[in-house]
Amino acid sequence: MRKGTITIKINLWVAAFLILIKGVASAQGALDSLRNAAETAEKKPNRIRAYIDLSRQVHRIDPNDPEDLYYAELAVKISEEFGDTLLWAESLDNMGLLHRFHSRFGQAIPLHRQALELIREKPIDAYFKMRFANNAGVAARYHGAFDVAVDHYLYALKIAEKEGDLRNIAIASNGLGNSFSQLEGNEEAALYYYLKALEVEKQRENSLGMAMNFLSISSHHINSQAYDTARKYLAELESINTIRKDKHGLAMTYEYMGHAYYEENKDLANADRYYLQALTMFEKQDLPHKVAEIHLALGKVALKFNQKSAAMDRFGRALEIAKDIGAKNIASESAGLLSETMETLGDFRRSLKYYKIADAYKDSIKLTEQEVTIAGLKLAYDFQKKENEIQLLRAENELRHQEIELQKEKNTRERILLLGILLFLTVSLGIVLLWLRTKNLQKSLALQREAQARSEAESTFQNNLLQAEILATRMQLNPHFLFNCLNSIKLLIQKNEGKQAIKYLSSLSKFIRDMLQTSSVPTISLPDELQLTKKYIALEENRFKEKLSVQVCSGDVGEEKLKAIQLPPMILQPFVENAIWHGLLPSTEEHKKLEISCRRKENGYRISVRDNGVGRKKTAFPSTQTHKSMGLKITEQRIALYNQLSTTKLSLKIIDHDTDLTEYSGTEIVLDIE
Repeated sequence: MRKGTITIKINLWVAAFLILIKGVASAQGALDSLRNAAETAEKKPNRIRAYIDLSRQVHRIDPNDPEDLYYAELAVKISEEFGDTLLWAESLDNMGLLHRFHSRFGQAIPLHRQALELIREKPIDAYFKMRFANNAGVAARYHGAFDVAVDHYLYALKIAEKEGDLRNIAIASNGLGNSFSQLEGNEEAALYYYLKALEVEKQRENSLGMAMNFLSISSHHINSQAYDTARKYLAELESINTIRKDKHGLAMTYEYMGHAYYEENKDLANADRYYLQALTMFEKQDLPHKVAEIHLALGKVALKFNQKSAAMDRFGRALEIAKDIGAKNIASESAGLLSETMETLGDFRRSLKYYKIADAYKDSIKLTEQEVTIAGLKLAYDFQKKENEIQLLRAENELRHQEIELQKEKNTRERILLLGILLFLTVSLGIVLLWLRTKNLQKSLALQREAQARSEAESTFQNNLLQAEILATRMQLNPHFLFNCLNSIKLLIQKNEGKQAIKYLSSLSKFIRDMLQTSSVPTISLPDELQLTKKYIALEENRFKEKLSVQVCSGDVGEEKLKAIQLPPMILQPFVENAIWHGLLPSTEEHKKLEISCRRKENGYRISVRDNGVGRKKTAFPSTQTHKSMGLKITEQRIALYNQLSTTKLSLKIIDHDTDLTEYSGTEIVLDIE
């Protein structure tokens, strides 16, 4: 315990003890004691630690009480103003833990990482560095950012081994095993760290830690198809959990025994038996999420026995439980298996119904992940912005301090000058003037350095702001395109074109998967952008049952030059969309043409998207003459932001062609790259 916190800690312990002895009825009174201890603390460090403890205690009593984050944010705010680096880091780490307890892993990651960065290079107790790094690893692993998790676990492990801290060696090693197990081609690395963690837990005689690693190692061997080895570790795990009288641990052991037999596909009766044992125990422990998972597993076993009716019953139970608890992954898989099973029985109507349910849950999962990612990016940006503002404030304070010191020294020099004139006359005056000149030069250089530091901080702040705005505009474009596609699917369904809708949805999902792969990079090559555009055109052809004559050519630009041309991802799609919707679809031309080309120009390249549609003046959608589409507006914003950050400049021009003057009418979008 740090010095200066003994009194406040005693108050907190007393309040916590009241919670334990009085139970739920006195919980509110104990919380009041904690609040009083926090609000009456005279010293800020004591108040900060009190708010941290209070936020955790509120969460323990009622995990759904929003006051836990309120008190955590108070601790962050006060510690930031107070200027104690370690307290600020602890407050950020505590806030990250609360977000993690609420399963908001995307928000937790930047908080833990910020906490670690604050103390990484500071002479602060290694315990805090290991704790913050391991917490960042856990949040990143649950969020699916396994590379980030590995980086932080390795940092924590390095410090733990240097300090000889067995507990943190075990935590970091187990985390590395779990992270590497999710990265393809790193299975052996995962097993190495699992075994390392197991050996350390044996040294510590920590039966719970040993049990966790036995389960992880057995899971690894199941995935590696070493089923006998997996069952050997599971037998040891069963023995440990029996000694510990850990019913939940035993239930998990039986579940993984079932997995081992099911994956081996030899003794499915044993798989069914172990799953049923696990189901009974999870039901007694009132764990609906695990109950749903086991029903799903039992349904899969029933399918192996060709017991389709029993399988559908299990899948149906899993689906209903998953709906109640909001377990979207289980609900999606259960509905999908119900759809597939009913299709084999010829019940196509109900099969389609459950297919739609499964697909809806998949879309919901993707949208939720996107929202969490955006929230995490925004939170990370907010912290970076705040840190830059603090740097600017510190530079300004330092400048003011220098000015005050300069004024004080100036007054001193004036007094010395007067004294010198009186005492030493002309000789002393010469010496004083020389000394004054030297000091003025030194202070002038100091002021110049401070001004330069402030300018650099302002430049960094503006650059971070532009990067965040580019992220925001890119996030706007994908939902705009996605909503248009979903409306198209809705229209096909309303027109009773179910097969066409399913075909379109399948193509759309493949397209979105390719599109998402480019979402983490600022630019992609022109060939990759054209490949995405072709897939989009194919989607429109499926949708309207109308073949378009599409020509994509490189003009006078070679293949290697094409690959060197870099563009913001999905920059051409809004132009192609407008050409099809507002140019070609209303056209009565027998051969509807769309041409995308790239040609050299004096100072760079020119990309052209041209159609032989009705043109903007004759379009069947009059509003397009006076109102730009949302996609075009967002694209113009993206180009403007891109031009602010990149040395390469993009410019956009729209040309309306007249039938009497050119080969064919229509509209041409010209994108110049210089």
